[in-house]
Amino acid sequence: MKVFIWRNEKGETEVAFEKFPNVPETAQEFDVESLDWIMFDEALGEFRVKTEDEKLQELKSQKLSELKTYVESLLAPTDYIVTKIAEAQIQNNIAEVEALMQKYATQLQRREAIRQWSKQMKQAIRDAKTLEELRSIEIRYD
Repeated sequence: MKVFIWRNEKGETEVAFEKFPNVPETAQEFDVESLDWIMFDEALGEFRVKTEDEKLQELKSQKLSELKTYVESLLAPTDYIVTKIAEAQIQNNIAEVEALMQKYATQLQRREAIRQWSKQMKQAIRDAKTLEELRSIEIRYD
């Protein structure tokens, strides 16, 4: 998409998708897939298209954040189990800890599997070398 982008008198970024009469002559013209690809470079004092590495690092950060939120939502329904076990440990009630660990063994194993999957996903995201590779990583636990 073609966009015109500039800073107004207040220093705010303005964008237009056509060169209307109110678009100043100082507006920079870009042809990009997304407005997210454009940034204001303070050192240059102008807008520019992000480098591939900047896009990659930004998308990695977004993916890692998405993964964190997703994993938290998977673990949240069983957080009470961990709390019960921790309370029993604080009270030094070893028998209760063992009973709870046995009672909730399936849920605790699932939590561990989720954590292992999360570690693998984090590594895959960090190891991605291209935007295409990173976009192909689907955050979904089966």
